[in-house]
Amino acid sequence: MRPQAVCIPIRRHVRRFALATLWMACPTATGQLLHAQEADSPEWDVTAPRGETHEIDFTTSEGTWMSVDLSVDGEWVVFDLLGHVYRMPATGGEAVALTQNSGIAVNYHPRFSPDGATIAFISDRNGQSNLWLMDADGGNPRPVFEDQSLRAWEPAWSPDGRFIAVRRSSTQRGAGGAGLWMYSRDGGEGVELVGSDYPAAAWPAFSPDGGSLYFQVRTAPPGVWSGRSDIVQGYKQIRRLDLETGRVDEVTTGQAVQQGQTSSGGGIAPEPSPDGRWLAFARRIPDGTISHKGLRFGPRTALWLRDLQTGAERVLMDPIEVDMAEGMKISRDLPGYAWSRDSRSIVIPAGGKIRRVDVESGDVSTIAFTARVHRVISEMAGRPQEPLGTTFTVKFPRWTASSPDGSRLAFHAAGRIWTMDLPDGTPTRLTDDSFDHSEIAPAWSPDGRDIAFTGWEQNGRGHIWRVPATGGTPRQLTTREGEYMNTVWSPDGGEIVATRGAGATSRGRTVASNEYFEFVAVPADGGDTRTITKVARPYTGGRPMMPRRP
Repeated sequence: MRPQAVCIPIRRHVRRFALATLWMACPTATGQLLHAQEADSPEWDVTAPRGETHEIDFTTSEGTWMSVDLSVDGEWVVFDLLGHVYRMPATGGEAVALTQNSGIAVNYHPRFSPDGATIAFISDRNGQSNLWLMDADGGNPRPVFEDQSLRAWEPAWSPDGRFIAVRRSSTQRGAGGAGLWMYSRDGGEGVELVGSDYPAAAWPAFSPDGGSLYFQVRTAPPGVWSGRSDIVQGYKQIRRLDLETGRVDEVTTGQAVQQGQTSSGGGIAPEPSPDGRWLAFARRIPDGTISHKGLRFGPRTALWLRDLQTGAERVLMDPIEVDMAEGMKISRDLPGYAWSRDSRSIVIPAGGKIRRVDVESGDVSTIAFTARVHRVISEMAGRPQEPLGTTFTVKFPRWTASSPDGSRLAFHAAGRIWTMDLPDGTPTRLTDDSFDHSEIAPAWSPDGRDIAFTGWEQNGRGHIWRVPATGGTPRQLTTREGEYMNTVWSPDGGEIVATRGAGATSRGRTVASNEYFEFVAVPADGGDTRTITKVARPYTGGRPMMPRRP
């Protein structure tokens, strides 16, 4: 029987766990058949490297996207790094890999049990990312559940240490089973806590008294696809499930335009403090940017605190790691972080290091570490790809435009504009090889002698250009840099009209984030642009990231 949805009281959860554990202990005809089939098949070790292998072995003092946790006694930190779980003293020092003997398996998202004796983590050492336990020193690894059709992430212990909540999804589209599920630490089939009524439910976190479960959920309206996980738009929010009654309350609400604290309208990654006073969570800072290796991008992500007694909120740490709420499909939106037992500090990864932030002062210190990364890498399974060479078949030509007399075609392919005689001429690049801008949106002049287009640089902005239809060196027409697209000539050939974004790329965002677009005109011989009108996004009636000619 399929587990029921959110409204099951916690007492019924416990009874279901007892029955599920008993069921797992009983042999069945199906189980005997599967055992017989396995006995007849050669044993396959999914953790063994295959094919031509190579070894990596180095020591590092930093890492990317590390999920961290702190033991209840405050003595130990665990974190994941390049597919292994490491442990080190909470004061820093040498980190030891606890999962080194797992072969090529990937191990991540470690969480200490409330008594500090056990670590829950995710591992694919049996072929799929399932929930596992190991002793605090890395010994005695054992699965809580094994299912090749299910993936798990983000384990969270109940305060009494008897149960573990995880985010779960199916490997088969539409097969069900996704949501937040709770398992006994002793195994069993699990019970659904939050199901399909709350899309993309993730990041389970128990309240200190064990009576509630905080989680995040996607709240985009039906029909929204592109940008449906945008935190700035308020499309991810935090909820609280009462495990006794099944009631779900809103913790964060609203959209960016409704906020008055220089934050976005969304919230992710909830973690309540052990004393029950605070809720830590992450938000984006609209128009806030961050620099890395000379590149500027955004919006940046900050760690927030809400006082659960008064409702007041404040920024605790800005910035933290930039969230991946809109990018990562099968991992967490933010690396895991943890409260200290006394609720006075939070341990969190940021900038490649492990940090400790003081709740009262906001002071940030670094927990320095060194870790040996030693892995054997299997040969990539795949068909060798031949170099493209100087000629290849384009699979996605765009922005087609025919000449006024219908004899020639201009189009975009592989970042360049090409022209060809119709119906079966040979494509020729329109611009000189020295022109290194990305070229889109060609438009023929009414007399067919010239082609206007937009050329973009790597910063996401560019200009309107003009080049003879026979090819050559382009001439820049606009004086102001912008997000130009959709060029078209006026009937008399005196002006070129295009769309121009509101400048989102100048703030570290993408073109899709523009609040509006303008129709602008530039003289065909070059000069200042004039604004014709503004149009709301998406101006094409389609997906913002898929610009098309109006």
